[in-house]
Amino acid sequence: MTSILGIVGHPLGHSLSVPMHMSAIFHLGIDYVYMGFDIMPGTLAHAVDHLKGEHIKGFNVTIPYKEAIVPYLDSVDEHARRIGAVNTVNSEGGRLRGYNTDGTGYLRSLKEQSGFAPSGKQVLLIGAGGAARSVAFSLLEAGTERLIIANRTMEKAVKLAENLASYFPKAGLRPLPVDRISTLPYRDISLIINATSVGMKGAQHAGIDGLLALLGGSMALFNKDTVISDIVYNPVVTPLLKTAQLAGLKIHDGTGMLVYQGAESFRIWTGIEPPVDVMRQAVLRALKEKH
Repeated sequence: MTSILGIVGHPLGHSLSVPMHMSAIFHLGIDYVYMGFDIMPGTLAHAVDHLKGEHIKGFNVTIPYKEAIVPYLDSVDEHARRIGAVNTVNSEGGRLRGYNTDGTGYLRSLKEQSGFAPSGKQVLLIGAGGAARSVAFSLLEAGTERLIIANRTMEKAVKLAENLASYFPKAGLRPLPVDRISTLPYRDISLIINATSVGMKGAQHAGIDGLLALLGGSMALFNKDTVISDIVYNPVVTPLLKTAQLAGLKIHDGTGMLVYQGAESFRIWTGIEPPVDVMRQAVLRALKEKH
């Protein structure tokens, strides 16, 4: 009997998980299928009950249910519990266990693409939402020494910093209004991450205009080894990355995070080493088709 995998969210029109995971399934020749479960608001509890079916081996969770699904799971691993959000659920004999592979996927792709090692570094993280939380926890677990959290809503940046401080009391954590990022000492910052949807196809640039202006201005403001990273993957080269590239800085795009978080999910569900290159090519093909 075919084993079922999938993704839970609403809406699912933006998701590249289906072609990515189906490419891995076809490549390996295993008896699995991966499909989208578009769950309407207000029906999550009912949907989770149905997802405990014997042939459903696991599923990803995307917007807007990464936090909302936690109370409906039987257990959550420690990393996901700290973050307070789940992007991967594994069914173990009908009991659902939650994981979060976003941050680990991000770090793996960051190292592969740019060679960046977080230990002892100072990082500017733009955003304080779910993706930012996952990235922040993984960076601090990997030894990041100082983390500046810039966000349009200062209250959210403060709340995230306080939450992180309860787990990482020795880390330097600084919340900052996003419109004040131009005042930062950029030569001391080794990694700048856009963990918001700013730069996504169709979205406005508001919130990182100051950074774009700095990148397009004096290169003397930045360390030549600074990495500019964006979790947005459509387009692959966002306005932020394009400007950083023109400034001669190293860049890291969002496709790697998507692929590696998916690869780790695939490993959790199947116990099989995922074909990462096959999954990456499927993502790039799907993105090309969307343009």
